[in-house]
Amino acid sequence: MGEEVVDSDKLRPTLETYKKLSKDVSNHDTILKDKTVLSYIAVVLEYPDTEVVELALEILETFVKNVENYGHITSTFGVREALEAVINKYNLDDPKLAKRAQQIKDDIERMKPPIYNLRSRIRRVVEPKKLKTHVITLHVTGLLPETRTELEYTLVRIEGLISLVADVEHQRVTMRTLASITPKQIAEAIEDNNPTMEARLVTRNKYNQEFLVKLVKSDSDDTDDLPEYLPDDDEPEEEKEGIISLFTGLKQSASTLYKSTAEFLSNSFYW
Repeated sequence: MGEEVVDSDKLRPTLETYKKLSKDVSNHDTILKDKTVLSYIAVVLEYPDTEVVELALEILETFVKNVENYGHITSTFGVREALEAVINKYNLDDPKLAKRAQQIKDDIERMKPPIYNLRSRIRRVVEPKKLKTHVITLHVTGLLPETRTELEYTLVRIEGLISLVADVEHQRVTMRTLASITPKQIAEAIEDNNPTMEARLVTRNKYNQEFLVKLVKSDSDDTDDLPEYLPDDDEPEEEKEGIISLFTGLKQSASTLYKSTAEFLSNSFYW
């Protein structure tokens, strides 16, 4: 089956806007305070068009060169994982592209926070923390091709989300998050921002039978305690699997996300 791919022309206006704004260093803090910007760039790195990937790398490279962005870049989950994905994907087919992604990733891992940005004979290397993660799968009633982008825009703003894959056909969303993020927190974010949707946890009982658990109770619901969330047993915590697969979800309407981005930009800057 052929996979739908969003038109490159729908992505470039957003990326070109970011590129233009990134040239003014005084804009960086305002731009990057909204985690959507870095998350969007990380998402686009998985797009199957090398020109788009190059543009996203160029923008990220500009942000990484500014040490004042240390906190924003190192606290946005998924950026390094997306770069790792580019390195692995293009290592043989486009070594130049892979090398550029590797250099940016290395620069991020060597970034110094502003307080330490002093001349020193000792170069401080910032090692990325090994974070405990788990996978959460939700069944989302109301997830349709035309509502997919709105849902993903809600999810990508959750701090602690590392990756996600949306399956519209089966109304499922599979996410890797920090261990501190609960399914209920995600379900509440979905239902608060998308009134036509309801999220339920997909889990299994001791007989390995799949069932759904309601996470957000309404006034008319019974007050039964929710079962404790069970992480995947077959998934090592150390596994380096944070690569964002979010781009599979930006296929129906990148223009919707662009509208939201445009609103953010027009509200944040004087033109």
